[in-house]
Amino acid sequence: MRLANIGNCRLHRLYNFWDSRRLADGRPMPRSALDPVALGPILTNVLLIEVAETAQQDYLPMMRFRVAGDEIESRYGRSLRGAALHETFPLVRRADTSHQWSEIVRDGRPKYRRGPMEFPDNRTFEAERLLLPLSCGERDTAFILGAIFYLPMPPDWKENDTFACTLDGR
Repeated sequence: MRLANIGNCRLHRLYNFWDSRRLADGRPMPRSALDPVALGPILTNVLLIEVAETAQQDYLPMMRFRVAGDEIESRYGRSLRGAALHETFPLVRRADTSHQWSEIVRDGRPKYRRGPMEFPDNRTFEAERLLLPLSCGERDTAFILGAIFYLPMPPDWKENDTFACTLDGR
């Protein structure tokens, strides 16, 4: 899928920010190039995940929230800072679109998802998410920069309406 196929201009803003700061050799944007001020209007929907160097399981390294914007934390009713990803998003271990978390670590390519997201208070929203790898030193995916935007669930939603893919750029 290409960025042009995504209608959410806020996701375009995040992707273009990331893309403009990638390294000359094509490696992901360095963590050190992350300037929150440049993301101003979307900061409430931004997250930053740290990826551990060693795998927690064969398929998924330990990942922890370093930052989660106010809009994301308000959905969970608590601070996510320092929380493990698999404890916060239990579906990360299931075979639905959650495979994107391990895929981005392996292939270092942006991931897009749109579909339902259920929260601890049993409210469900349509969530549109973009995940982008950040490098640090020699590690191509030491962090994941992302954003999640929430909409009311469409009344005619069906479980197979969830869409997830690797993003191929513009």
